[in-house]
Amino acid sequence: MPRHVVERAILAALLALLAFLLLFRMGTLGFTWDEGGDLTTVQCLKDTRNPFACTGDISQTRLPFYVHALAGSLMSGTRPHFLVSFLFSALTLTCVYQFALRRFGLGIATLAGALYVTSPQLLASGRMVVSHSNILCTFFTTVAFLAVVQLTETRRVRWLVVCALACGAAAACSIVAVFNAPALLAIYLAGRRTSWKDLLFFPVAAATFFATTIVYLQPSLFRALIDACREPNFYKFWNYLGMGPYAPWYFPLVILVIKVGTWWLLLAALCGRHVPRWLLALGIAFLGTLVLKGALFHYDAPHHQVQFYPLLYLFIAVAIGDTLRRRPRVAGIAVAAAFVVQLYGVIQFFPNYLFYGAQYGDRFIGEFYGPAVIHGQDRDHTWQTIDAILAREPDAKFLVADNNIFERSGPSYVPFTQRDPHARYEYALVDRLYAKHFDAFPERDAYNAYLAAHYAPIDTRVWPPGVWMYRVLKLR
Repeated sequence: MPRHVVERAILAALLALLAFLLLFRMGTLGFTWDEGGDLTTVQCLKDTRNPFACTGDISQTRLPFYVHALAGSLMSGTRPHFLVSFLFSALTLTCVYQFALRRFGLGIATLAGALYVTSPQLLASGRMVVSHSNILCTFFTTVAFLAVVQLTETRRVRWLVVCALACGAAAACSIVAVFNAPALLAIYLAGRRTSWKDLLFFPVAAATFFATTIVYLQPSLFRALIDACREPNFYKFWNYLGMGPYAPWYFPLVILVIKVGTWWLLLAALCGRHVPRWLLALGIAFLGTLVLKGALFHYDAPHHQVQFYPLLYLFIAVAIGDTLRRRPRVAGIAVAAAFVVQLYGVIQFFPNYLFYGAQYGDRFIGEFYGPAVIHGQDRDHTWQTIDAILAREPDAKFLVADNNIFERSGPSYVPFTQRDPHARYEYALVDRLYAKHFDAFPERDAYNAYLAAHYAPIDTRVWPPGVWMYRVLKLR
């Protein structure tokens, strides 16, 4: 069979597997808090067709909103938003595969593609939408990195232009793309071939950013973006590693290690080995960037570093290939075991890959995304249970925490601090977000203790890996 047929067949198989993992049961969890807010902006753009009328959250750069608004105008419902994420994820996979194929051969390209398709973090991005997905930024960042590698080796102006266009578009998708700069600069300098004409990069990238965001052409809105980025990401509800609402400087590295999983052990195999200078520069700059983000902002989240992951998996594929050549038997067993662990995670957490990391303990539930990882998702089943009870018992009363996630009010729902101590409330509601993660509400512990003493669960919504999320309880 001709080689090019094999190469295309492997890519087609990878894309088919990616399509299944991203599109099967898409949208069944509903949207996170942030996704819901983003889609409100998208709906505003669809209704008004005026980007200046939809600037409520100016810190979220605009290009993804425009893309999703366009997709939403072509197809109704939520389906087009998930299809956008799938499309850009598939494009990113194709870019990495084709680049690896030309640089390292079919074996490394296949490994890089397999790592991409089975990465819980990249699957999380592909199954989410807008800012919590960040897959558009990931695509343009990947193109920028691949283009700068081509630039350092060919010195062709077209690669400079492609890199600049991709960088501008990446920043238009997410302002965190500014952290691509150290890695891009490191790759460029590693090429040891600089030229004055390369300064053309800056006006092209800037023009692309402003042309694809539009609203920042207005000075006051651009200033508002800068001010929003300078504000610390302080949320009193977060508790990073039990250390409070400010993350330690090494927190981005903790995210990376947990999300990448056992593959870190294979990267050690490259120590002392020859690797392409640009790849080594990328790895060092990436780690340095994470430390810089942690030290400056005391905050990070998986979707704020995921733009580096496609090439990180290429790095890992190179490490695997090198190890297999030197010690095929031992390395083969190690690689097979690592793939088994990763595939188990893919199966275990499907379709909620946001929760990947929770297998390491309760502390990592919602740790990386903050409360938004839990807020608002997958409540339909619990709502149906509540409605069924009310249909059967119209006078039923539900005891609820003063602050809760269920968004129910009216005479059937009694806040804990407003209860009548002499009355009987047959049912109660509790959610993990307010019962476990939010510790800023004074009634929380008292409500939890009261439920433990008087109520028993009759309906529990469980998320992977066996974590209760919402409960309907009945008086004992």
